[in-house]
Amino acid sequence: MNFIDLKESAFMALDTVRANKLRSMLTILGVSVGVVTVVFMVSIIQGLNKSFAEQIEALGSNSIWMTKFEPSFGHQPNSEELHRKELTLDDADAVRREAPSAMSVSPLYRKIAETVRYEDKQSDTPILLGVTPYYEFTQSSYVGRGRFITDLDVEERSNVCVVGQDLVKALFPFTDPLDKQVKIAGKPFKVIGVMEPLGNFLGQSRDNSIFIPIKTFEKYYPELHFPESIYVIIVRPVSRAYVKSAVDEMTDIMRRRRRVPLGAPNTFGISSQDALLDIYNQLTGATYLVLTAISFVALMIGGIGVMNIMLVSVTERTKEIGLRKAVGATRSNILWQFLIEAVVLTGIGGLLGLAVGELASILMNKYSPLPAFVPVWAIGVGVGVSAAVGIVFGLWPAWKAARLDPIESLRYE
Repeated sequence: MNFIDLKESAFMALDTVRANKLRSMLTILGVSVGVVTVVFMVSIIQGLNKSFAEQIEALGSNSIWMTKFEPSFGHQPNSEELHRKELTLDDADAVRREAPSAMSVSPLYRKIAETVRYEDKQSDTPILLGVTPYYEFTQSSYVGRGRFITDLDVEERSNVCVVGQDLVKALFPFTDPLDKQVKIAGKPFKVIGVMEPLGNFLGQSRDNSIFIPIKTFEKYYPELHFPESIYVIIVRPVSRAYVKSAVDEMTDIMRRRRRVPLGAPNTFGISSQDALLDIYNQLTGATYLVLTAISFVALMIGGIGVMNIMLVSVTERTKEIGLRKAVGATRSNILWQFLIEAVVLTGIGGLLGLAVGELASILMNKYSPLPAFVPVWAIGVGVGVSAAVGIVFGLWPAWKAARLDPIESLRYE
């Protein structure tokens, strides 16, 4: 068929849609539901992926984490990992000296849910972090007011602290926290700084933290108890291009320092943002399959509706088909006429489905905690899928119409 024939068939299809409004509307509705399902599912998954990637980036520029056990997302350390020798401040210093791909190294202790009190106000949920002055640059997390921990604070094991925004709201709603004295687990600390807002990570506020010098942490918490408290060395490489070389250098340095025999597995674990994203993508892979199956079922239902309506249309227009064949229409002309009609129906349904899916994602972003994001390629997929449904499920009715005998068709009542 040439372009003129295709154009004529498209106009005929639109005339048929207008002539059978209710039937066409029901057919379009079935396809629209399928496309809405596809777009909505894609928007949720893409929104979650985008949100997770942004939160990983917020942890620091291309950060690398090292602990005595495998610091992978969702990984629970086994007994052998928990009984390994702890990493030390000397290990962090060695990485800082010997790893040329490492721009900054920040060792830290983390203790979950420590009690912090100021006068008659108390918070039992803050995360206590023992840090060095390198923390700010390594994690791209900076003090907003006052100052951060200094080398002198670390060496003197000073009882000073920097508080996060959540603690300011909880303990100092009507006063300036700077130079005030708080009690951490009953021990007095002077507030020397307030962190700028840091946001959330996986639903947990990063502003609900309090920072003290790392050696002060060691003074009051000489023993670590996983998962309540852990020690981590965080490394910021020169750039994203240096992540792999930094990991290789750290591995070589730590294997030598911990005297790991050649061929033996590491007695420590190293992970990066990319590794976290890979693990996250693996975890969401099963979700993709489930959502794809749901979308496929919805499109199948819509496609069956299209086939049913098209078969009815072929039966009703048998005499018309016979007349067209009698005046010279070929089987190909008839087949394309009905196939284009099916594609027009599903195309209209696809466009409506895309509009509804886009609106649903906007409303979800505005009124729910779930992020939603419709990428440009998803719009193309929606249009392509709706057209494919028309072709696949309209092919049999179109073929049936093309095979009708013109003489028998003209006699049809």
